Amino acid sequence: MDARHNLVDIYEHIQKESVNYLIDKYQAKVVQENDEKYKYPVILEVSITVAGFNIKLLISLPFNFPDSFPRFKLGDSSFNTLYPLPHLDKLKTLCLFDEVLASPNPNNPLGILDSSIEKAKDILSAGILKQNLNEYTEEFKTYWLQESKDFYLSIVEPSVTDKEIFFIPFNFPNWLQKGLFTDNKSVAIKWVQNLGGRINEEEFEKVLYIPLTESMLFPFPNRNKDIYQLLKGKKPALQAISNYLTKNKRPAKVLFSIKSENEYTWGAWEHVKPFKRIISHYKGKRKTQTSLKGFRKGTQHGWLELAKDFSNMEINKYPIEDVRSTRLKNRGGDGKTENHELKVAVVGCGAVGSHIAQGLTDIGIEHLFLIDSDKLNFENINRHLCGASDVGQPKPEVVKNKLRKHHPTSKIDVYNDNVLSLLTTSPKALNSYDLIILAISHLPTELRINELQTKEIITKPILNLWIEPYLAGGHAIWLNPEDKISISSLFKENGEYKNQVLKDGNAYTKKELGCNTSYVPYGVLELRKFVNNIMLFTGQQLNESNRKSKTVTWLGNLTDQKRHKRLLSPKWLGATDFSLRAKNIENNQESVD
Repeated sequence: MDARHNLVDIYEHIQKESVNYLIDKYQAKVVQENDEKYKYPVILEVSITVAGFNIKLLISLPFNFPDSFPRFKLGDSSFNTLYPLPHLDKLKTLCLFDEVLASPNPNNPLGILDSSIEKAKDILSAGILKQNLNEYTEEFKTYWLQESKDFYLSIVEPSVTDKEIFFIPFNFPNWLQKGLFTDNKSVAIKWVQNLGGRINEEEFEKVLYIPLTESMLFPFPNRNKDIYQLLKGKKPALQAISNYLTKNKRPAKVLFSIKSENEYTWGAWEHVKPFKRIISHYKGKRKTQTSLKGFRKGTQHGWLELAKDFSNMEINKYPIEDVRSTRLKNRGGDGKTENHELKVAVVGCGAVGSHIAQGLTDIGIEHLFLIDSDKLNFENINRHLCGASDVGQPKPEVVKNKLRKHHPTSKIDVYNDNVLSLLTTSPKALNSYDLIILAISHLPTELRINELQTKEIITKPILNLWIEPYLAGGHAIWLNPEDKISISSLFKENGEYKNQVLKDGNAYTKKELGCNTSYVPYGVLELRKFVNNIMLFTGQQLNESNRKSKTVTWLGNLTDQKRHKRLLSPKWLGATDFSLRAKNIENNQESVD
């Protein structure tokens, strides 16, 4: 094998070249003590002069340089002289590049070194000359995190006024976070329990939330008096924290938010039990003060604690991760929240129904009602959302458990029986949902529920879904209640759908030895394609003000069907693979959309 194509040799060659370059151009010295040789095989010390300061830079070349940026740290003496500076953390590391926006040019490793050193000089110069103090605020979360003790989560909805909220301690294996701030205790309890966490209701705390209208200025608050200075120009907030500290025991947490360009940054601080050592004027004796001067022992007064008697008490700081569903969809999605308040019932939690349920959460719908009488078995798991560990449990339960671990704010109800059993006892049980999806592929049940809709017993839209063998095609029928469409008009007398893709779909079902062992063969990859297309259609329909009843035919890999000599219905012979056809239904007849 050509040595130049061996990855280890490539990196070692570039590393050697880079080290020689830094020694020749910058008089760098190789640092012998290195505790991170696996990740950073070589560390070099470079001396630079910035704004009159002689600064020692430690440049660590990663094992995969130049595919990753080098790390820049300050030497101990330089750090002690200059800290704090914007973009310099407590681990003495300089943040040079936002690696989400920037990436190194692997074809120019020496250029990476030069540009990194110049970037370090610019950042240090701007910090020393106080030209970039606003960047402390821009990187508030980073600096607040550096001085923190623990990590917490929040599902508190921001507001324009202070309010009482709750802090729920919890314990999750492998999580750094140890608690959740919430407006509503029951919502938080469900959030934690959905993920399998442990809580103790006796440890719940009442907490104050304060919305800050302006960014904090550096240096950020460290003591009671700093909090007083932060809030003294904001009388309602100062009054709120004074009352809160007067009424509540220590430690007492305060959650805050900072709004900037419609985005929220969160943090928390904590006031600990008052304590200070004082020297008595009488004989210089040392005493410990834990109460306010002139008050009975145990008396609390928030304003005096902040501004007078215990103004130098240090506060504890906590970074907060905002895990509200709306924020996570904005941070990890397209930010669309129009479906957040919608509720959908899914009848049938087999392979199609389970992936439909997940698809609904993907488009922002988290309130579901899952209905199915079957239990998951081994024959299901290859294409079902859930797997072998869930076998033997009711399908609605396992789908619910799967989804709520992914979306702990979701509200998912289940009915582990036949939908007709439910409608027999509660005919209008599904009318509280914005959409009813039938993923059962059972025409008698579909016709019966369609009849209930045409008779105005069911008053919400219905979406019927089913697929054909080998996923040659998949179908959807959207029925608006006001249209009073009878779906029987869309089927032939023998029960065959008029838009069937395969000429005789039943000819391609398979059967094992035994009673009721027939099954429809198809793969999960094609199923997901079908579901994704149907979810896009569903999202459009839900948000369409003048939506119409429609039939939708999703065409699978028709080329593959022909290759395997599966006969297609004549109307689809010239159709394109993986395409979608939608038609309006008017007066029980289809018309081209």
